[in-house]
Amino acid sequence: MNAPTGRMTDFIRKQTYETEVLQLRRRLAKVHRILTAGGMWPLTKGHASARIPGTDKVLILGHIHATGRSLDQVDVDDIVVVNLEGEWLEGEIEPVDERYLHLEIMKARPDVMSVVHAHSTYATAFGVADVNILPVGNRGAIFGPSVPILQFDRQIDTPERGRMVSDLMGKGCAVVLKNHGVAVASDSIENACITAFALEETAHLHWIAAQLGPVQRISTGEVQSVLTGARKAEFFAHAWGHYAKLDPWDGMNRPV
Repeated sequence: MNAPTGRMTDFIRKQTYETEVLQLRRRLAKVHRILTAGGMWPLTKGHASARIPGTDKVLILGHIHATGRSLDQVDVDDIVVVNLEGEWLEGEIEPVDERYLHLEIMKARPDVMSVVHAHSTYATAFGVADVNILPVGNRGAIFGPSVPILQFDRQIDTPERGRMVSDLMGKGCAVVLKNHGVAVASDSIENACITAFALEETAHLHWIAAQLGPVQRISTGEVQSVLTGARKAEFFAHAWGHYAKLDPWDGMNRPV
């Protein structure tokens, strides 16, 4: 069999790329539906993003609210493409204004493949009260030594504001936005989703414990143990099956 010509090779690469991007779109749409079902964004306001590997392009939600739809209905066509500078490249719907929150984190952190911005109730309340969420409980270790609070309560809709979030997050995985919600980041779409849930669960547990007495954070040694090696992979791998079942499209013969 003859080796493929240059034109054929380019065609195969293009087809492979388009297939990979379609799969990313499906995974990202699914996470929007899961986070909605899990109550991570009241009034279904929030968004998630995913870096397209090997490119300067990012998949992010379009402004579907302008069409009268909510995030429990997100499908692949609602996901648009922007570059790391925030320019709208592909898609029928204009990307969300707060895309710079996602993009500035990704620009500063090559390891970050996905970002979620949510308005989860308990974590947001800690920002309102100006109290840092501590790493408590068996899902809180990834947030050690504590979750920083951005002392700015407006939309993150410019690169400069996005850099404030990125700078504060540093090498961590979460920031509370004062009076505005949270931002979390991880190395995959699914892990960013899990991180958003883990942050809200940790904030809820912290709040309950505070009603009973002084809050005791997880030891530094335990935090470091969970943040490295096999235990970190286990932290995420064991949780995804649970959250994936929240997708209301599960079992409806739709592509996932």
